[in-house]
Amino acid sequence: MLTKMRNKLHTPWSQGNLPSIAKLPKLLSGAELTRSSWATRIESYADVPDIYKNFFEPSFLSGREFPYTVLTPTHERFIRRQTEKLISIFDSEIYILEKSGDTFETHCFPLGGISYIEFRTALLASSFKICGMTGQEVQSSITLIFNSVTDYLFKPILKRTRPTTPAIENNVRNPESEKFDHLADINFKFMNLAKHSLLGGEKVLQFILQPEIRESVLRESALTLLTKTFFKTISPTHMLILTDRELIAIQEEMIPGAQNRYGGIWDYIPLIKILSLSVSERTDDLLVITVQLPEDTNFEILFQASAREELNQLLERSNEFIGK
Repeated sequence: MLTKMRNKLHTPWSQGNLPSIAKLPKLLSGAELTRSSWATRIESYADVPDIYKNFFEPSFLSGREFPYTVLTPTHERFIRRQTEKLISIFDSEIYILEKSGDTFETHCFPLGGISYIEFRTALLASSFKICGMTGQEVQSSITLIFNSVTDYLFKPILKRTRPTTPAIENNVRNPESEKFDHLADINFKFMNLAKHSLLGGEKVLQFILQPEIRESVLRESALTLLTKTFFKTISPTHMLILTDRELIAIQEEMIPGAQNRYGGIWDYIPLIKILSLSVSERTDDLLVITVQLPEDTNFEILFQASAREELNQLLERSNEFIGK
């Protein structure tokens, strides 16, 4: 991460001969830099940054309850710079205000037009992505990036955007999570990830756990080098969960150079938005399940050929729910 910073010099020659340099701002500490990347909850109109106040003013003057709102700061990245964004939940719409100079751009996503939600976390970096039809009936997506320490602020937003039963409290443990118990001896991490992915009242129809898929870097004629075999990962460990409301895809985050995979990616796809599910052969040993969404938005998920029967069963069980 490259950040432009200026350091206040405290040497005698700088104080005596270079007063302009002595007035440079203090260098931020590591803790201060970390806190500057945290998302923050905006709890009232008075706390709204001035640049966005005009957007909230009509609601404020009408006496409406202030909507659930989170601010993500400007985020420096190696490849590109993420601008400050503010996300707010209204009755049936989500608004994202993206800072642009002295003003902002408005992105509106009706809840019924959302094609999928993606939540991603890797070490200290997390992101929240919305993809779907905007209020202007244009297919679009937007991503908010923030420090993982504050990812809890996005849980209410995630729950609001997913199909749910209003009469059931989402904080209550779903008994359907017991269907993942037998994974404890196979992959304890994914057992927990699956359990925490369910909403209240959501029914699990089927799920498939796919361990990491690797292939040898060398050809059959030279599978080893100095008695060691080298592999590359073509797909991390992942899971596909079919419920009576959505298709949930969970996978480990592949971080270049990292030995351990602490992060993950969660994609929540409402069944009503799925146009079709299909399975095809990628190679003799690999299958790919394709999830087709509106406006040519597709997901492709790899599985080993040994999962063919389970995939066919998942497709069969999904037929009575997809698009309904």
